[in-house]
Amino acid sequence: MWLFSKNIDLSTLFAPVWAIWIILFLLPNSILTINTPLWVWVVFVLLIDVSHVWSTIFRTYFDKEERRNHSKILWIIPLASFIILFTIASESSMWFWRILAYLAVFHFMKQQYGFFALYSIPTKAKQAKRLLPDKVVLYFSMLFPVIYWHFHARDFNWFVNNDFFHFANSFNEMWSFLIPIYFLVILGWLLEEFFLIRGNKIRFSLGRILWLLTTAANWYIGIIYFNSDLTFTTTNIIAHGVPYFVLIIYYQNSKPKKAKTKYLPYVFAATVLLGSFAFAFSEEFFWNLLFNQDKGGVFGNFFDYPEVSNPILVAFFLALLTLPQVVHYVLDGFIWKVNAKNPHLKEMLKPQNG
Repeated sequence: MWLFSKNIDLSTLFAPVWAIWIILFLLPNSILTINTPLWVWVVFVLLIDVSHVWSTIFRTYFDKEERRNHSKILWIIPLASFIILFTIASESSMWFWRILAYLAVFHFMKQQYGFFALYSIPTKAKQAKRLLPDKVVLYFSMLFPVIYWHFHARDFNWFVNNDFFHFANSFNEMWSFLIPIYFLVILGWLLEEFFLIRGNKIRFSLGRILWLLTTAANWYIGIIYFNSDLTFTTTNIIAHGVPYFVLIIYYQNSKPKKAKTKYLPYVFAATVLLGSFAFAFSEEFFWNLLFNQDKGGVFGNFFDYPEVSNPILVAFFLALLTLPQVVHYVLDGFIWKVNAKNPHLKEMLKPQNG
């Protein structure tokens, strides 16, 4: 069983992740250890990561029906988020980025589980009793590499240096024991899955199995196997941003419309991609203008950059520029729930066998 269709799932949810693995394994260590080049930042961070955040507006604010269904949270969440972000940034920029980093990790994990849960609905997997529960194993597959990160120095970070807590690793021998257990847990889940399928306790879904295995492999490769900013950036963003774009476009195009043409789905997809990029470009322009000032090759150096040094202004702009990201995190918890507020979601999630 597939979420969208066999061709769409394999070509957009899985193939990009698998392709990036192949490329990374073929690259020499001398390239993997360099700082992330500007063109990689443009393709992965700007075009995919930041852009996918902005694609949420096509699912919410730019859709009349969705605005009506979610009228309260679409205004309460941005206002409350800005107040909280500004308050934290006013107290400590370090804690601002630390809290944001852990929130982002939770969001990335939650999305992976969200897709897995959607794959699991038609299989009746939630009704099956397991020694290794789905939810536990999927979160374990992502939490283990993140915990490893806290005890081992990595050549990358989530947002800024030291945004994660780091602990002294005085028990290296323990990790040589824990890593094989990590793989045994994943293997145990896979074997149990096949036994349940064979016993007709759950229905077979190749998409569901591939999603868990791909998620586990991606987090292990990106965080533990490679110690590379380039690897972490590319694997993390591809696995998170591309599926979200597909979900937004597929959902909006699956809604009933009064008039359809065979070109309309492609027009909407282009609108989402180009519109999201335009907003992302604008956001990153102001990040570069006010804080980073290191991407003149992308945004140009047409005038002297203003220096933001006033603590209140720094907190204000930090809160303002991270607001789209945080709103995206929080809104996702509401707009993808199968309930009366999202009447078209259940129709979109009908299992696809082909």
